[in-house]
Amino acid sequence: MIYEKKLNSFPEVVRELSILDLDAGIRAIGKYKAKKCFVFVTRSPNGFTSMVYSIRSFKKESLPDKRLLAKEFPDLKSTEEFLTGMLVKPVRASSY
Repeated sequence: MIYEKKLNSFPEVVRELSILDLDAGIRAIGKYKAKKCFVFVTRSPNGFTSMVYSIRSFKKESLPDKRLLAKEFPDLKSTEEFLTGMLVKPVRASSY
């Protein structure tokens, strides 16, 4: 069973990142080079990893398509700074 929790604000996203397990992650809607995208963030023993994917629509569903960017961060602060410029407003995210 997959559990997802909706996150409706940037402070909620940051709070979830601070308690994220190694087998969990966050998916959010963002913008990269002026195009709508999915932003995935996971935790690793060395910090955080973010993967940015273009969005493909299929039968009214939004699916990840091509990887546009992969970036590693050593700590929560640098991850938060990256996401500040990446996530769309209002924030639409989920933790899983």
